[in-house]
Amino acid sequence: MKQKQNRNRKWRYVLSAVFGAVFCLTTLHPAYASERQVYDAAGILSEDEIDEITKVADEVEDKTGWDLIILTVNDASVTSDRDYAEEQFNECTESDDGIAYLLNMDSRSFYIATAGEAYEYVGDSQIDEMLDDAVTYAGEGDYTQAMIAMLEDTESYYTSNTAKNMTIYDEDQGIYYASSTNHRFLSYGEIAIAAVLGVAACLIFCLVITGKYRLKFGRYHYNAREHAQINLRRNEDHFVRQFVTRRKIPKDPPKNGGGGGGTSTIHQGAGGRSFGGGGRSF
Repeated sequence: MKQKQNRNRKWRYVLSAVFGAVFCLTTLHPAYASERQVYDAAGILSEDEIDEITKVADEVEDKTGWDLIILTVNDASVTSDRDYAEEQFNECTESDDGIAYLLNMDSRSFYIATAGEAYEYVGDSQIDEMLDDAVTYAGEGDYTQAMIAMLEDTESYYTSNTAKNMTIYDEDQGIYYASSTNHRFLSYGEIAIAAVLGVAACLIFCLVITGKYRLKFGRYHYNAREHAQINLRRNEDHFVRQFVTRRKIPKDPPKNGGGGGGTSTIHQGAGGRSFGGGGRSF
């Protein structure tokens, strides 16, 4: 009797472990699904094509650390590619940095929305180049390769560090500023040279002053009564009236060096987030 009870207890343990494993898998599945990159609402991509795009997107995400999503839509109610791409980026991603690549089959157009660090690498000229590639493939009906081309272009811009010469233009405020990654740091050798030159300059200055005034340390005393003088004057100002003239001075973008870069135009988009981007029909 005891052996039967022990056997039943073991089976209960086994069944509990199995149900627990199934429960964990079902609860983890939504988290996995939220990490997908391809949202084919237009239904123009096969499973194999989605897998091919996803593989490239995974590689670029690993390289950049950004969230990348590929969107297709075929809906006349989508009146703004920009708003749709930005809203989907906010809903489908968790990172502040990333890109949404949209293909709208109803309007036959592409739109690229860049967010966070992404718009510091992918500026206006880079987006134009990406759209050139995408439109070329889309004109031939190869939408899969159009998406892959934009992903590969993104990786290329990140690898070549286009952000080092990128200028950000906030079109809402009308101001230019340098990319947050556009900083040059001194090397240890440069710091050592600067320190040596600073100490040498200080010593030379001290020696020149000592020689010029023939200072004798410990015995030198400056006679203020003999060398100083005071001139007091009375001066009065009377306020009459005030005139204020205001003129808006346009700000020119900072000069950029070579090696890519350019200007990245951003705006306050969906959800109050700053986005860059651009689009084109095909």
